[in-house]
Amino acid sequence: MNTGRLAAMTKRGYSREFTPKTERRIKFEIDRIPPTLMDAVKAKAKREGISLRALTLTLWRDWVKAETQEGGQR
Repeated sequence: MNTGRLAAMTKRGYSREFTPKTERRIKFEIDRIPPTLMDAVKAKAKREGISLRALTLTLWRDWVKAETQEGGQR
């Protein structure tokens, strides 16, 4: 067994940056994602060592932040 390869493939946990401050939980699902887009996103996330959850929440946070910095105009 190649233990070096297994160590490199360990599952990444959730980003602690996005830990909820309350007991309220939201589940969000997206359907009908183009397979080629999903394959490319998963491959890039794996290469960069980021979970899809952290990637998605970062995009949402940055998008909301940009809107508030522009005064709510889009």
